[in-house]
Amino acid sequence: MTLPHRRHCHRLLGAAALTVLFPGLSACAAGGGGAPGYTVSQQRLNELLARQFPVTRNLWGGLADLTLSSPRLGLLPASNRIATMFDLGLTERIAGTRYSGGMDLDYGVRLDLQEGAVRMTDVRVNRLTIDQLPRAQQQLVSQYAPDIAGRLLSDMVLYRLPSEQLALARNLGWGAAALRVLPDGLRIDMAPPGVR
Repeated sequence: MTLPHRRHCHRLLGAAALTVLFPGLSACAAGGGGAPGYTVSQQRLNELLARQFPVTRNLWGGLADLTLSSPRLGLLPASNRIATMFDLGLTERIAGTRYSGGMDLDYGVRLDLQEGAVRMTDVRVNRLTIDQLPRAQQQLVSQYAPDIAGRLLSDMVLYRLPSEQLALARNLGWGAAALRVLPDGLRIDMAPPGVR
Protein backbone atom coordinates (compact mmCIF):
# COMPACT_ATOMS: atom_id res chain seq x y z
CA MET A 1 0.00 0.00 0.00
CA THR A 2 1.43 3.38 -1.00
CA LEU A 3 1.89 6.18 1.55
CA PRO A 4 -0.82 8.50 0.06
CA HIS A 5 -3.25 5.57 -0.03
CA ARG A 6 -2.42 4.72 3.61
CA ARG A 7 -3.03 8.33 4.68
CA HIS A 8 -6.35 8.34 2.86
CA CYS A 9 -7.36 5.14 4.68
CA HIS A 10 -6.37 6.65 8.04
CA ARG A 11 -8.52 9.71 7.33
CA LEU A 12 -11.48 7.52 6.41
CA LEU A 13 -11.04 5.43 9.55
CA GLY A 14 -10.76 8.59 11.64
CA ALA A 15 -13.94 10.01 10.14
CA ALA A 16 -15.71 6.69 10.78
CA ALA A 17 -14.54 6.69 14.39
CA LEU A 18 -15.73 10.29 14.86
CA THR A 19 -19.11 9.33 13.44
CA VAL A 20 -19.43 6.59 16.05
CA LEU A 21 -18.21 8.68 18.99
CA PHE A 22 -19.91 12.02 18.35
CA PRO A 23 -23.60 11.83 19.25
CA GLY A 24 -25.87 12.87 16.42
CA LEU A 25 -22.87 13.33 14.16
CA SER A 26 -23.65 14.27 10.61
CA ALA A 27 -20.74 13.16 8.46
CA CYS A 28 -21.54 15.57 5.70
CA ALA A 29 -23.63 18.65 5.21
CA ALA A 30 -25.98 18.96 2.29
CA GLY A 31 -23.94 18.49 -0.82
CA GLY A 32 -21.45 16.18 0.90
CA GLY A 33 -18.78 18.75 1.76
CA GLY A 34 -19.51 19.78 5.35
CA ALA A 35 -17.56 19.14 8.51
CA PRO A 36 -18.72 16.53 11.00
CA GLY A 37 -20.19 17.80 14.23
CA TYR A 38 -23.08 17.61 16.62
CA THR A 39 -25.65 19.79 18.37
CA VAL A 40 -25.97 20.16 22.13
CA SER A 41 -29.64 20.86 22.90
CA GLN A 42 -30.86 23.97 24.70
CA GLN A 43 -32.25 21.77 27.48
CA ARG A 44 -28.87 20.04 27.98
CA LEU A 45 -27.01 23.36 28.04
CA ASN A 46 -29.44 24.70 30.62
CA GLU A 47 -29.04 21.59 32.80
CA LEU A 48 -25.24 21.85 32.72
CA LEU A 49 -25.27 25.58 33.49
CA ALA A 50 -27.75 25.14 36.37
CA ARG A 51 -25.32 22.75 38.11
CA GLN A 52 -22.87 25.64 38.60
CA PHE A 53 -25.30 27.84 40.54
CA PRO A 54 -26.01 29.47 42.94
CA VAL A 55 -22.84 31.58 42.94
CA THR A 56 -22.14 34.29 45.54
CA ARG A 57 -19.59 37.13 45.44
CA ASN A 58 -19.09 39.95 47.93
CA LEU A 59 -19.43 43.64 47.11
CA TRP A 60 -17.89 46.77 48.60
CA GLY A 61 -15.19 45.06 50.63
CA GLY A 62 -17.54 42.49 52.13
CA LEU A 63 -20.41 44.80 53.12
CA ALA A 64 -22.86 42.90 50.91
CA ASP A 65 -23.18 39.59 49.05
CA LEU A 66 -24.47 39.27 45.50
CA THR A 67 -25.96 35.84 44.64
CA LEU A 68 -26.92 34.60 41.17
CA SER A 69 -29.18 31.53 40.93
CA SER A 70 -31.68 29.66 38.75
CA PRO A 71 -30.23 30.35 35.27
CA ARG A 72 -32.70 30.14 32.39
CA LEU A 73 -31.01 29.91 29.03
CA GLY A 74 -32.27 31.22 25.68
CA LEU A 75 -30.71 31.02 22.21
CA LEU A 76 -30.03 33.99 19.92
CA PRO A 77 -29.12 32.44 16.54
CA ALA A 78 -29.28 35.75 14.65
CA SER A 79 -26.35 37.13 16.66
CA ASN A 80 -24.69 33.75 17.40
CA ARG A 81 -25.05 34.45 21.12
CA ILE A 82 -26.79 32.94 24.13
CA ALA A 83 -29.05 34.80 26.56
CA THR A 84 -29.48 33.86 30.20
CA MET A 85 -31.80 35.18 32.92
CA PHE A 86 -30.86 34.79 36.59
CA ASP A 87 -32.57 35.32 39.89
CA LEU A 88 -30.49 37.78 41.89
CA GLY A 89 -30.16 38.20 45.64
CA LEU A 90 -28.41 41.01 47.53
CA THR A 91 -27.74 40.58 51.24
CA GLU A 92 -26.46 43.41 53.45
CA ARG A 93 -24.14 41.81 55.98
CA ILE A 94 -24.45 44.45 58.72
CA ALA A 95 -28.25 44.65 58.83
CA GLY A 96 -28.83 41.16 57.43
CA THR A 97 -31.42 42.59 55.03
CA ARG A 98 -31.99 40.54 51.89
CA TYR A 99 -33.29 41.92 48.60
CA SER A 100 -34.31 39.94 45.53
CA GLY A 101 -34.34 40.81 41.85
CA GLY A 102 -33.21 39.60 38.47
CA MET A 103 -30.54 39.96 35.84
CA ASP A 104 -30.59 39.32 32.09
CA LEU A 105 -27.43 39.03 30.03
CA ASP A 106 -26.11 37.60 26.79
CA TYR A 107 -22.71 36.30 25.69
CA GLY A 108 -20.78 34.70 22.89
CA VAL A 109 -19.13 31.28 23.01
CA ARG A 110 -15.60 30.09 22.28
CA LEU A 111 -13.97 26.66 22.29
CA ASP A 112 -11.02 26.15 24.60
CA LEU A 113 -9.61 23.10 22.81
CA GLN A 114 -6.86 22.65 25.40
CA GLU A 115 -9.51 22.08 28.08
CA GLY A 116 -12.14 20.68 25.73
CA ALA A 117 -14.57 23.30 27.03
CA VAL A 118 -17.04 25.68 25.44
CA ARG A 119 -16.77 28.90 27.46
CA MET A 120 -18.75 32.13 27.77
CA THR A 121 -17.11 35.20 26.26
CA ASP A 122 -17.98 38.89 25.82
CA VAL A 123 -20.59 38.87 28.61
CA ARG A 124 -23.04 41.81 28.41
CA VAL A 125 -25.48 42.63 31.20
CA ASN A 126 -28.72 43.97 29.68
CA ARG A 127 -30.94 44.32 32.76
CA LEU A 128 -30.39 44.28 36.51
CA THR A 129 -33.21 44.97 38.98
CA ILE A 130 -33.41 44.66 42.76
CA ASP A 131 -36.83 45.05 44.35
CA GLN A 132 -37.37 47.49 47.25
CA LEU A 133 -33.73 48.57 47.41
CA PRO A 134 -33.29 52.20 48.53
CA ARG A 135 -32.50 54.58 45.68
CA ALA A 136 -28.89 55.37 46.68
CA GLN A 137 -28.03 51.69 46.99
CA GLN A 138 -29.84 50.90 43.73
CA GLN A 139 -27.54 53.36 41.97
CA LEU A 140 -24.45 51.74 43.51
CA VAL A 141 -25.61 48.26 42.53
CA SER A 142 -26.51 49.40 39.01
CA GLN A 143 -23.06 50.93 38.68
CA TYR A 144 -20.92 48.07 39.98
CA ALA A 145 -22.89 44.82 39.86
CA PRO A 146 -22.92 44.42 36.03
CA ASP A 147 -19.12 44.59 35.94
CA ILE A 148 -18.82 42.12 38.82
CA ALA A 149 -21.31 39.75 37.18
CA GLY A 150 -19.53 40.07 33.83
CA ARG A 151 -16.17 39.20 35.40
CA LEU A 152 -17.74 36.38 37.39
CA LEU A 153 -19.28 34.74 34.34
CA SER A 154 -16.60 35.48 31.72
CA ASP A 155 -14.88 32.22 30.72
CA MET A 156 -17.40 30.12 32.68
CA VAL A 157 -17.69 26.63 31.16
CA LEU A 158 -20.99 26.09 29.36
CA TYR A 159 -20.24 22.60 28.01
CA ARG A 160 -17.37 20.09 28.07
CA LEU A 161 -16.60 17.79 25.17
CA PRO A 162 -16.57 14.16 26.38
CA SER A 163 -12.99 12.97 26.93
CA GLU A 164 -13.16 10.18 24.29
CA GLN A 165 -14.34 12.61 21.62
CA LEU A 166 -11.73 15.18 22.56
CA ALA A 167 -8.90 12.60 22.57
CA LEU A 168 -9.90 11.26 19.16
CA ALA A 169 -10.22 14.74 17.63
CA ARG A 170 -6.78 15.63 19.00
CA ASN A 171 -5.23 12.39 17.68
CA LEU A 172 -6.60 13.17 14.25
CA GLY A 173 -5.41 16.77 14.51
CA TRP A 174 -8.99 18.00 14.22
CA GLY A 175 -10.36 21.09 15.92
CA ALA A 176 -13.52 23.16 15.99
CA ALA A 177 -14.44 24.55 12.59
CA ALA A 178 -17.30 26.58 14.08
CA LEU A 179 -19.51 27.10 17.09
CA ARG A 180 -22.96 28.08 15.91
CA VAL A 181 -25.97 28.99 18.03
CA LEU A 182 -29.03 27.44 16.38
CA PRO A 183 -32.74 27.74 17.27
CA ASP A 184 -32.59 24.34 19.02
CA GLY A 185 -29.07 24.25 20.50
CA LEU A 186 -25.35 24.83 20.08
CA ARG A 187 -23.74 23.29 16.98
CA ILE A 188 -20.11 22.20 17.32
CA ASP A 189 -18.56 21.46 13.92
CA MET A 190 -15.26 19.60 13.73
CA ALA A 191 -12.75 19.68 10.87
CA PRO A 192 -9.15 18.80 10.01
CA PRO A 193 -6.50 21.58 9.99
CA GLY A 194 -7.03 24.10 7.23
CA VAL A 195 -10.78 23.47 7.01
CA ARG A 196 -12.48 26.25 8.99
